[in-house]
Amino acid sequence: MEKTSHNENTEAHIIETAKRLFLKNGYKNTNMCDIALETGINRTKLHYYFNTKEKMFKAVFSEIIESFLPEIQDILHKNEDFFLKIDKIIEQYIKLLLKNPYLPLFIIGEINRDIKHLLDAAYSVGLQEYLDEIKQTLTEEMKKGNIKTLPLHIIFMSFISQLIFPFLAKNIVNEILVCEDVQSQDIIQEWKSYLSIHVRTILTP
Repeated sequence: MEKTSHNENTEAHIIETAKRLFLKNGYKNTNMCDIALETGINRTKLHYYFNTKEKMFKAVFSEIIESFLPEIQDILHKNEDFFLKIDKIIEQYIKLLLKNPYLPLFIIGEINRDIKHLLDAAYSVGLQEYLDEIKQTLTEEMKKGNIKTLPLHIIFMSFISQLIFPFLAKNIVNEILVCEDVQSQDIIQEWKSYLSIHVRTILTP
């Protein structure tokens, strides 16, 4: 029992370390030696848990998605006002991005580097089912007249761009626009309210 617990702790430590390196440096610029060195274990032990970088990458992706996807699916299944659901989903995404601030830049980098590799990893851990559920929910709300009828790609681009831009532009915003006594997290929390208003503006019939 203790051995199993130790193995689980070691694996979790490896995944967390690999996640930090992948998100900061990208898939291509992170190798197994980097992960072993940063984790503090040798290559042989690292290969006992993950014998390829690809398996490591999928484990990292799985950890990220499983950290927020169940909560969002629970929100979607609740019988409550659509815009209240949106507010709760925004809250979950903001929590994810505050915990993983390099994630938006990493995603954009991987989209430009190898979109198929990124999607294969995402779909292997259940992202397709989540996207299908989002599409179904939006389509049903449009049919009921609860939200404006718009192309799904317009809704997607509007939401994602507004959600991730503050994280992509954080450094320049902090450098040229923000006073020293204002914290980055305070800006994000303030932006969260505006994002909610933005979604209502484009989707209210």
